[in-house]
Amino acid sequence: MADMIKRKDFLENEVLDLSDEIKLVSPTDTPLTTLLMGNGKVVPANDITVTWREKQLNTSRGTLITEGADAGGVIVSSRSSLSNLCQILEKVTAVSGTARALKPKGVGDTFDAEVSDRLVELKRDLEWYFLNGTKTVESDGTPRQMNGLVNLVNADNVITTAGALTEDHFLDAFEKMWDHGAQGDYYAFVNSTQKRAINALAKAGNNVRWTMDNGTVTNALGIGVSKIVSDFGTINLVLNRHMDVNTILALDLEAVEIAELRPTFYEDLPKAGDYYKGHIINESTIKLLNSYAGAKIVVTGA
Repeated sequence: MADMIKRKDFLENEVLDLSDEIKLVSPTDTPLTTLLMGNGKVVPANDITVTWREKQLNTSRGTLITEGADAGGVIVSSRSSLSNLCQILEKVTAVSGTARALKPKGVGDTFDAEVSDRLVELKRDLEWYFLNGTKTVESDGTPRQMNGLVNLVNADNVITTAGALTEDHFLDAFEKMWDHGAQGDYYAFVNSTQKRAINALAKAGNNVRWTMDNGTVTNALGIGVSKIVSDFGTINLVLNRHMDVNTILALDLEAVEIAELRPTFYEDLPKAGDYYKGHIINESTIKLLNSYAGAKIVVTGA
């Protein structure tokens, strides 16, 4: 049909894949998301509910048998089903025709600039939900929400203290992860309050080796700690403004994945007047493949 609308005619309803662009957005403000995307820890989601199996090897020793004996009892691995929900995150922007035509100095195309700003905001919001989200099933106008990593950590790996933060809190947390097979190269996401508390521990002097930002192992006053070296592995400290003020989250990132049902994309919205309008959409969730590959330190007395 000669009058059929074809893909080459799509202007107002153009859809742009932004999954590559979002990797480059605001890396210092979204360290968790940037680390995962930069290391290829993004997988497709096949439904709004993403389910995976957590396996634990049988801890009993193999059966010793005599020569020529019949087969012994069967040993099986324990498996439990874990899941999370994909949430839909949207950022809408609109600019009048006049504003877009003006192209102010230092801004250029106002609408394109607004879309870029919404992309930054969306990645920032994803960071918050990946860390802190609370699983919510969609109902009666309430949108579904993912569980963040702080809520996916196994309850046995939560260390709570009503007093000041100490080195034993870190060692207890990392030991729990190591006991359940974590690889020993961890990342701990901390807010500014707990980062200062960690720096204070390093200055006080103790039995844990604290690696400073300049690469030296020292307790020099006024230098920020970047790593903790323990018997259970090396912990990279990452300052993250989106972490709760009383919480430190340690993760083996090999066990963390972003699952995307709809990777980030931009779409023009229909015009009904003298303006340009569009939105950015992402539908995804976070997976902690082994709930023991994370640990949480909650400092209630901070």
